[in-house]
Amino acid sequence: MKYLKAALVGVVQGMTEFLPVSSSGHLTILSRLGVCPTSLFFNLALHLATLAALLVRMRREVWELMRHPIRDGKYILLSSVPTVVVAFLLKKCFPEVLTGALLGFGFLLTAAFLTLSEVLRRDSKGRTLDGKIALMTGVAQGIAVLPGVSRSGSTIAVLTTCGVEGEKAARFSFLLSVPIIVGGFLLEGIESGFSASGADAGEIAVAAVAAFLSGLAAVRFMFGRIKKGLKPFIPYTFLIGVLCYFLP
Repeated sequence: MKYLKAALVGVVQGMTEFLPVSSSGHLTILSRLGVCPTSLFFNLALHLATLAALLVRMRREVWELMRHPIRDGKYILLSSVPTVVVAFLLKKCFPEVLTGALLGFGFLLTAAFLTLSEVLRRDSKGRTLDGKIALMTGVAQGIAVLPGVSRSGSTIAVLTTCGVEGEKAARFSFLLSVPIIVGGFLLEGIESGFSASGADAGEIAVAAVAAFLSGLAAVRFMFGRIKKGLKPFIPYTFLIGVLCYFLP
């Protein structure tokens, strides 16, 4: 049974990391239901698996970033600055919100982001990404440290609302997650001493493979879905946000 639970958690992590529905929110729900293991090392392994999936799916874009870090990576760096600032302030000033105290509100905020994006996306004229948009996207990504607030959903919503074409918005959003995932992995790992305490090697392996495969599928799905908009995810995040208020 524990391996089945590990596979379930891995699939949920891989899918929700890139779908606009909040991976942290879903893992918090699974944790409250007693499904998700509490090992920090387990969580770190899941993040590495989803990062690997993204690097495999977007290997050409990542390679171009490595070849031309200034030309192609300047807006990723610029967006990361407000992300770090907002996330740091939330962690230091309101640490309780990072544990899911506002879980329902987080999902409802995601629904609001997606709704705003859908209402205004018809005015999109293929605007080119610039510094102002990058900073706004970084702020949205910082707010997404709150469980229930989707990182991909909030960043894509900001980008498309500002006029960036859907596929380009998704591409930038996913590339923007690379330094965030790496940074989160290192920060959590350093704080825990990269301890494997409480981790079961078999569970970790099963969950990581599941997260990797589902992450690949999610990224591919999103590139096809973004052209049609993200409207189906609005009622989903709204309903799950309401249901969160009835969780133990």
